Amino acid sequence: MSFTHPALRGITALMMILLLAFGGCNDDDNSTPKEWQPLEPKMEKHGRYTVVWLKGSPYEMGYQHGEMLYDVIAEAMVFVENDEVLSLLPEIAKGLGVLELGAANSYQDVLDECQGMIDATQGTGFTMDFCMALNFGDVMMELLPSFRSNGEQQGPGCTEVLANGAASPDGRLYHARNLDWGSMDISIIHSYPVIFVRQPDDGIPHMFMGFPLNITPYTGMNAAGLSVCSNEADPLDATQRDEVGRSHVQMLGQILKHNSSLDEAKAFLEGEDHMSSEMIVVADGPNQTGAVFEMTAKHMKMRPVNGDGYVYAVNHFLSDEMKDWDAVQDIDNPDSSILRQERLQQVVDPDGKDTLYGQLDIEGLAKVMRDRVHPRTGIEPPYDEENIDNDAGIATNGPMHFVLFDPQKLLFWVSAGKIPIDKQPYVCFSLGELLGYDDAVPCPAPQID
Repeated sequence: MSFTHPALRGITALMMILLLAFGGCNDDDNSTPKEWQPLEPKMEKHGRYTVVWLKGSPYEMGYQHGEMLYDVIAEAMVFVENDEVLSLLPEIAKGLGVLELGAANSYQDVLDECQGMIDATQGTGFTMDFCMALNFGDVMMELLPSFRSNGEQQGPGCTEVLANGAASPDGRLYHARNLDWGSMDISIIHSYPVIFVRQPDDGIPHMFMGFPLNITPYTGMNAAGLSVCSNEADPLDATQRDEVGRSHVQMLGQILKHNSSLDEAKAFLEGEDHMSSEMIVVADGPNQTGAVFEMTAKHMKMRPVNGDGYVYAVNHFLSDEMKDWDAVQDIDNPDSSILRQERLQQVVDPDGKDTLYGQLDIEGLAKVMRDRVHPRTGIEPPYDEENIDNDAGIATNGPMHFVLFDPQKLLFWVSAGKIPIDKQPYVCFSLGELLGYDDAVPCPAPQID
């Protein structure tokens, strides 16, 4: 169904923009060298990417974020203020009860970081109401009516793959993700891709791939060698939601800050109270393993890397235990998530007709994530500047960013900042070098073209 109220339609579209733009413990980790000292807050340009170093308490990092990106945040808030629908965001969020839910259920880290950013951006119009709406957004999205059930708007098109053992040429673990919210050619998002290098004084140093005002991550890696990313899922119905618990994207930030292994991440997720439907994918570099966690407010199942050395995720649940708890998938009238699953079976499964199985290292996964072939027709559609989103291919559903990880070596490759994303190079960064580690592994080459 489609919205009949234009403000709600606009607000839903806004959330897809703002969730990502402007658009889950163990404190005693062994990942940080004892002699290492956090680098001072600073901001640098690396090609089209802005790298922002933050350090200290959540409040201090929020303040540094707001201070260094003040001009961009001010520009974003002018954009919001001048839009008659977007300017209603706090009012709509309040009407849905999101602001109260966010205040009651957010981690104190998030509330403190929001406050720091608010204090640093006085005069821009950025408020706690906006910060809650943006950084409690996975819960807010489930409180809104379905946005993609009639095909008028494509929904999330996220894809993730973990590969090791026989699936990769050297047997090592690699992780690939495409972050996608459907038909998102929004210049204010794509103009400001930011890599946040976060150095908390009470946790593990880590990075977020994000945008100004984004303090709850969708894509990240920590210095312990965990890469962690999220994929949205549609719940079966309201029974799979809860108004008490935690936001999954906020949980993802807690995993990056406090967990050093897949086992720790699993224990953390099992111990938290969940509010919505989501998948969180964790790759554990030191232990060369990983898993997809499929979750609703009432159910959770871990799908580990299988015996053939891989596991993948789209935007619906694939485990037998969870397939009855997300929205019903229509095989005969498929959306992007079904089609991407079918294409992954063709390019990742050992017996797939176009398989790259055995070649799934960084360069092999780059090929998978750039794949645009429709699994049922075998046709790669031409680019259409007016409709970049064809709602079928792995790479062509309005992506926000592509990231590849070698978590054991703390290396990551980013493709973002300009549509079409799949035509942009993957640029390599070493988290160890960004943190100033003496033993940091350097990038093997600047980029993958």
